[in-house]
Amino acid sequence: MSFSLQAPVDQFEMPHPSGNGTFQISVSRPANTPDGASVPVLFLLDADLLFGLGAEIARLRGALNILRTAMVVGIGYGAEMLEFAKLRTADLTPPLSQAGREAIGNMTSFIGDQDGGADAFLSFIVDTLAPEIGRRYAEASPAEHILMGHSLGGLFTSYALLTRPDAFATFVATSPSLWWDGFAILGHIPAFADRLKQLDRRPRALVAVGGQEQDIPTKVPDGLEMSLADVQTMVTASRMVDAVPEFTAALREAGLADVAHHIFEGEDHGSVVPAAMMRGLRFAVPDPA
Repeated sequence: MSFSLQAPVDQFEMPHPSGNGTFQISVSRPANTPDGASVPVLFLLDADLLFGLGAEIARLRGALNILRTAMVVGIGYGAEMLEFAKLRTADLTPPLSQAGREAIGNMTSFIGDQDGGADAFLSFIVDTLAPEIGRRYAEASPAEHILMGHSLGGLFTSYALLTRPDAFATFVATSPSLWWDGFAILGHIPAFADRLKQLDRRPRALVAVGGQEQDIPTKVPDGLEMSLADVQTMVTASRMVDAVPEFTAALREAGLADVAHHIFEGEDHGSVVPAAMMRGLRFAVPDPA
């Protein structure tokens, strides 16, 4: 087998479970996988923004063929930013209550007004996409599956953990939007504890966030039709940093022993992504003992 520093990348489309549109699936494979080896599969959300970064991080980790890395399977839309922002909200979120919809207010000008597709999207990943990856790539591990998502993708990853803890070996939620619908996701904790008791092998989970994500903003982000006062109120109520160790503690109390959290000091909601991705990959595919 020849040695290469380049990771091969494939792209193909798959139908959206709604019957409207398609997902653009991007796959980055480790370059120097020995014949017959089994490679962990990292399913990465928001591929329109994050696939290139995730693929490079995985390539860097495995470049010298010393550390194990993962095949990165990015799930995206091939859409422009404004359309992408709305499509992802529809797929990544549990359904909003009326109170939750009112709390979001004019934030819909950026994220859209469609929500509630999380269960259908999760079923697509687990029951349709994962088998397709196994069919296309002989090296894809059938058991070492990792789900990683950021922001609303972190919310989705947390929701997937709580509702289908058997679906992935490892869940990595970075900067999760646990605030969605007034922290309604926490209502799934009791049923999650019951689900864990039925599993022969329990998953692992890492929750990460930037230390500055709770800082009060001094300006309104571009594209968001909200007043500065409203944005500041939402950031305060979202408790992005404080909620992470609390959520991790709740998962541990529910019976998930192998769960950790990390707060990246000095990083905000965007700058935390590269560090959190590398930490997540190292957590999911540990260094040799």
